[in-house]
Amino acid sequence: MSYSKYMKGYLGERELLYKLYDKGYVVLRSPRSGRIGLPTPDIVAIKKSKVYALECKSRNLAFVVPKEQLEQLKEWVEKAGANAYIAWKIPRKGWKFISLEDAIKNNGRVSKRFCNLVGKDFDDIFS
Repeated sequence: MSYSKYMKGYLGERELLYKLYDKGYVVLRSPRSGRIGLPTPDIVAIKKSKVYALECKSRNLAFVVPKEQLEQLKEWVEKAGANAYIAWKIPRKGWKFISLEDAIKNNGRVSKRFCNLVGKDFDDIFS
């Protein structure tokens, strides 16, 4: 992964961390998640016993979430009772959130069309 792709992802995750914090969530970012051999989402956000596990993507175009990442998020749902989402930062449009269930049903494929069908906005999920 090039430095610029890493920075784009880092800056996107950092932006989302602060948005969540401003909404009253305690937040934790796992730098380089997935590289430690344990199921680790990019961001964990908790507020009054609501737990969210987020896998973040900053992409211009459609992408596929690897099966391994989907399985790791599913483990967070099962073990922590977390609500899991793929958080996609779409340039000039902001954040969209696809539930883990929808991502699995679509074999991890995420496109703008799919996101328009099932994606939710930040304020739809985080109150």
